[in-house]
Amino acid sequence: MESRSSRCVLIEIHDKMDKDDLKVLSYLTKDFIPNRERKKIDTALDLFSALGKKGVIKFCKGKELRVEFLIDCFILMGRLDLVSILRSESLLEQQTTVESAENNFLNEKRKLLYNVGAETGGSELNALKTQLSSMRVGKRDLDKILDVWDCLDLMEERLEDGELISLLKRVYRDDDKLPGLLGDYTRGLVSAGATGGQVDKVPVQVEGEEEENQDPPPQTEEREEPQELTFNPPPSGSSTMTQDGAPSGFSIPQASRLGEYDRGRRPGCCIIFNNEKFVNESTHPTRVGTNEDRDQLVYVFGTLFGFEVSIFDNKSREEIMEILTNFQTRDHKDHGAFIVCTLSHGDHTGVSGACGQTIPIDLMTSLFRADSCPTLAGKPKIFIYQACQGQGTQNIWHRTHDTIQAEGDTHLMNGVPDVISAELPQLLEQLVTPAEADFLIAQSTMPGYISLRNGTGSFFIQSFVKHVKQHSPREDVVSILVEVNRDVSQKVGQIEGGQLAVQIPEPKVRLTKKLYLFPVESEV
Repeated sequence: MESRSSRCVLIEIHDKMDKDDLKVLSYLTKDFIPNRERKKIDTALDLFSALGKKGVIKFCKGKELRVEFLIDCFILMGRLDLVSILRSESLLEQQTTVESAENNFLNEKRKLLYNVGAETGGSELNALKTQLSSMRVGKRDLDKILDVWDCLDLMEERLEDGELISLLKRVYRDDDKLPGLLGDYTRGLVSAGATGGQVDKVPVQVEGEEEENQDPPPQTEEREEPQELTFNPPPSGSSTMTQDGAPSGFSIPQASRLGEYDRGRRPGCCIIFNNEKFVNESTHPTRVGTNEDRDQLVYVFGTLFGFEVSIFDNKSREEIMEILTNFQTRDHKDHGAFIVCTLSHGDHTGVSGACGQTIPIDLMTSLFRADSCPTLAGKPKIFIYQACQGQGTQNIWHRTHDTIQAEGDTHLMNGVPDVISAELPQLLEQLVTPAEADFLIAQSTMPGYISLRNGTGSFFIQSFVKHVKQHSPREDVVSILVEVNRDVSQKVGQIEGGQLAVQIPEPKVRLTKKLYLFPVESEV
């Protein structure tokens, strides 16, 4: 395939961006391009040109195109279609040195404030403007705020970091995601400090928090920078967390110092068992909302990441084992991974077939051990279970969010016992054998407890889909599951009888390398 010029590629990116995309991307460049200059830019091509003059991106008449900064921005914005275009092998100059591979092109403050903007609706924007008004920001300046990005620009100009974070904590105190991120930032768990055009202000003491060491006073944002300014990424190790608090020492996954699984010639197979209706409705009620989970998994694994997805609805234990056996005998040598998603009722002994009979989890996974399925040896095998592991409800020690009507993925035959067995599934006893390596078993809840679901899907699957779309391939799957744990743990369900219930998922990791999911690349 003949390479196109770098300008042709940037024109294609420009044509696929709308005004909102341009506004967001412009905000993400504010550490390199001063506000006055950014506000004069009307098109994405002009923005790319300005970034080129600053040395943030590099391109020439030939095929050389250095756009790692744009890739990081588009990943953060969820524009994976644009990432695929920029990552075309013939257009993206390969990085071969450890130094270049470890660059973080967006600093943590910028990522944090992007998350604030992405979470902001009309009511939050009005609340931000009200807070600014109370701080004696004039009406003329407030009238210039057309959207959240204008608002964040003004807030950064007028407020020190500590004041800014304190204000955001007040406005977003009931948000599911932001309070934790804002707390991480002010506790110094992330490294704030822009590179290039603007130097970030230093955090000051925030209400109710310990005083932190402060650096010398920084420069102000509006100072015009020399036109010869070049892009100098922060040194490796200066940033150890992403905007969501998950470990990260890299911007491009391939640059990780730790080993990672080979992607294979094709992504692989993904099987989805979706049991909505069961033979005995009295013991295994219909699982309302499970089809929402199924459809989301089909989209994320099939459409987004390119897996060959096979859907099986309402299958009995015997049928499920027969299907798995058929996949066991297939040739997976060209595949990068193997995924099985099971959405059903269950208890601590396993998951339920549509017939009502239980299938032990270790029975399902054993078919794909290295000695049972050699073409999957050394490859990641992901088993995702949305099912209860018992009938107990986890205690709520601190309620901070509104409740969500929900029901549990457990059958009701035996009622709720007074004491929940803490016995673990037998598969954990075999972790030391090499044939059991390279498995990731992600369960929606802990042994002994229910897993929550309502008409819009289950807490676990909906959170998993949201975060794997948002963070892949910047983060590995295990790190994403940790974020899912945090997200799900902050939701409060209200089950039958008005009882409040929460859950914490439980990933069981036997992987020997890092596992990343990559979006399907567009044809260019």
